[in-house]
Amino acid sequence: MDVSTLKAMIQLLDDPDEEVVEALESRFMEEGEDLVDDLEAIWLANDFPAVSSHIELLIKRIQRNGLHKRFKNWFEQEQPDLIEGWVLVTQVQYPGLKIDTVRRTLSDIKLDVWLMMGNVENDVDKIQILNHVFFDQQGFHGDNSQYHYTDNSFVNRVLERKTGNPISLSVVYMSIAQSLGLPVFGVNLPQHFVVGFCQLKEELKGLKNMKVVRMEDIEKTLFYINPYSKGQIFTKDNVDAFLKVVNVSPQKQFYHPCGVKEIVKRMLRNLHFSYGEVQELEKQQEVLQMMKLAGMWDELEGK
Repeated sequence: MDVSTLKAMIQLLDDPDEEVVEALESRFMEEGEDLVDDLEAIWLANDFPAVSSHIELLIKRIQRNGLHKRFKNWFEQEQPDLIEGWVLVTQVQYPGLKIDTVRRTLSDIKLDVWLMMGNVENDVDKIQILNHVFFDQQGFHGDNSQYHYTDNSFVNRVLERKTGNPISLSVVYMSIAQSLGLPVFGVNLPQHFVVGFCQLKEELKGLKNMKVVRMEDIEKTLFYINPYSKGQIFTKDNVDAFLKVVNVSPQKQFYHPCGVKEIVKRMLRNLHFSYGEVQELEKQQEVLQMMKLAGMWDELEGK
């Protein structure tokens, strides 16, 4: 739709005939996110002050509808991309965020690690180098003062502030590790989230593309890493001790890595809770819609 046609249609949004307005809104929704940039420019210029609030609501509806479609498509993939999923979660708050921007930042961090890693072969040494770059040079750290701060759930803000919660720091950490060919995957502990350095099945030894690894391709977890505590390395015995402290019975999923979809589901739970803590109820409802698209019906009763 060209801008002159768009402006002509916008002028009719204050038409007293509700059917006319509904027809216009339907057309805008059909055009979808391709209209957003032009609509925002018109809204910012305030060319049509009588319908300014209507334009703003229309932009939000179009963005929300587009986000839901993209998230549904993402979730229907057999092995979706984790960073793409996190960007979609972040777009609840930052609808204009582009995945290429996020990937460039992650690639820059990866390059710093790769240059230091050189020809190192020992797995623990590789992790120590990653830890040095990630925590000491880049300055990533856990947000101990505002644990439930909503910015800790958004990939762009975590990368800008170098601060996050356990799951957000773990996802940044494992994404960089995987891009270096290291078999590091997320481990969904109760009340905490860490990563595990894993041993793949024999037929996958030497594999560099960790994004194609399924959870059933992982033979065992060799050791665990806690990105929220500056990359502290620990063992299964430490997991046992942690479960005792939080009074949770040991279960297989607490020791074995979880899939990408489970990670994104946990991100949605965290964000839903965080929005509730700051009483951003409209945003909380938007997350609720994402949770429904993720099939989290058993968690949504009464919400």
